[in-house]
Formats: sequence, C-alpha cells, structure tokens
Amino acid sequence: KLEEYAELHYGQRIHAGEDILKLRKNSGDHLFVNRFTYNLRRPRRGEIIVFYSDHMPGLIQETHYIKRLVALGGEQVRIGNDRHVYINGQRLEASAPGFENVYGFDPKRDPERDHYSGHVNGFVARNLTDTTIAPLFPDEETVRVVPRKHYLALGDNTMSSSDGRTWGYVPREEVVGKSSFVFWPIGGTDNIPSRFGWSYP
Repeated sequence: KLEEYAELHYGQRIHAGEDILKLRKNSGDHLFVNRFTYNLRRPRRGEIIVFYSDHMPGLIQETHYIKRLVALGGEQVRIGNDRHVYINGQRLEASAPGFENVYGFDPKRDPERDHYSGHVNGFVARNLTDTTIAPLFPDEETVRVVPRKHYLALGDNTMSSSDGRTWGYVPREEVVGKSSFVFWPIGGTDNIPSRFGWSYP
C-alpha cells in the first residue's frame, strides 16, 4: 500500500544529497508533500512527484527523490535531436499542463540547452567525457515503452539532473505523494527568485 512507503510528514526536511527540482541540497528548500491526492486518483503528467528509491537500481536506497512526471505506463517515449520529449510520436509542447513553467522559467536561457536533453550531442558532447549521460536514450531513434504501473520522471534542470534517462522508471507503489508547497525559504535574491508558494504546476 502507498502508506507503507509514505514516510514523509509535514515539516520534514529533504535530506542533503536529494534532488530538489532545479536546486540541489544546498538550496535548503522545505516543502509540504500532499499524500492524500494519489489515494483518490493516479498521478498525472506534468505533476511534481515525491517517490521512494527502495528497490530502484542506480539510486541511493531508502531515500526520497522529487522529479516531474513525464510519461505514464504503456506510453512510448523518444528524445529527439531537437532535445524535446516525444510521447507516442507527439512532441511534448510547452502548452502541455504542468510544463508551462518548465519551458518558461527563465526567458534568458538558451532553449536548445535547457529543454529535456537526451542523448549526447551538440554542446553537451563537446563538454562532457562521460557519454552515458542518458544511457536509456543513446540516440534520437531510441524509443522506450514505459512499463505498466511505472512512470518516467525527469528533472527540470536537465543539464545536470540524474533522472529517468539514467536510472529508468519509477514503480507506482514507490510514489509517496505530490509536491504541494515550498514553505522555506520565503525570500529570494537578486539572481534567484523566491520559490515560496505553491509548487508548479
């Protein structure tokens, strides 16, 4: 049951070393996780999910992770040379629910480098010696089918995120809940806007 894996509670910190969307352990973000919603319905594409890493090869065991749900069980996934995700042959556009802020978080960024980068090419290939950045998607011809009762979850900071492109799929029973609210820190800085408030989407 979901409750067996739901070891998060209100006010609990995400431990150092866990990915917190665009910012990592040194961000100090504190967030509330909604454990109730997924008792009533299944997670939806674009939602930010918190899941437990137990029995997931390639991840630190007995740790909570937070990523954005991109593909559902039974869907075909491909990452093209344009660095966009394709679900069942259709490009995942910025207008898709839950992805408006992924594509539009910073209007000054280079979209060719920040959308869901998959296999090594272009800028990445010239600057990395590790060609296994996305072993599940080695080229644009690779199509993966997400197993039933699993999800493909990716990090928003795709240039440095270890996510489903590397370690695969999240079993449904490992999903703890939906990220709902960042309650700390309250203020931002000149370079980083405040993240206080409801999680996107």
